[in-house]
Amino acid sequence: MLFVPPEPNRDEPLEPLLRPSEVAARLGVSRTWLYDAAKDGRIPSVRLGGDDGPLRFVAADLRDWIEASRRDWHPVRDMARRPVSQTDAAERRSRTPDHGHR
Repeated sequence: MLFVPPEPNRDEPLEPLLRPSEVAARLGVSRTWLYDAAKDGRIPSVRLGGDDGPLRFVAADLRDWIEASRRDWHPVRDMARRPVSQTDAAERRSRTPDHGHR
């Protein structure tokens, strides 16, 4: 899902921008994931001064992004699309009774 933040209200004072380390800690994700998600447009972010400028985040954009993610998440649909790892498959087999079938 590509997030497009709403247009800013020019009459409101500018709120402080958040650094990647602050956002990663608040979201409980690695900074690597955060940088990749920002680069791919999966999380709203701002590059100050151009493509190679410092990465920053607007708290209101993050709140809106989290709310949109919560609204758009459908556990049954999303879990059905999740690839099954070999570990998951082995765990399921170990919990399934054999009943003598091979």
